[in-house]
Amino acid sequence: MQHVENEEHWSDHAICRGEDPDLFFPIGYSAPILREQERRAKAICANCPVTADCLAWALKVGEPDGIWGGTTPEERRHLRRSADAPPRRRLPAIVVRGDYPEDTTTASAA
Repeated sequence: MQHVENEEHWSDHAICRGEDPDLFFPIGYSAPILREQERRAKAICANCPVTADCLAWALKVGEPDGIWGGTTPEERRHLRRSADAPPRRRLPAIVVRGDYPEDTTTASAA
């Protein structure tokens, strides 16, 4: 694939381009301050026309930091685990000795 110099990229349309980058990479020593920074960044993402492209990119490259596509690193890890996980099936119940009280009729016969 040949790179075209004037080719538009999804990030050209991101409304965060004019914002302070520090807002999207919250660093705080207090959980309330950190959550407030995340909330403010996510509010900007909520109005962005390329949020889905931004999130898809962050998931594809495994972006470990910052708010991308309106998600935190923890939320993206959860999305990646959910997407990569094989379908779940119920496992058979395994009874371990001592899980249930012993049958008193069997114990008294011994």
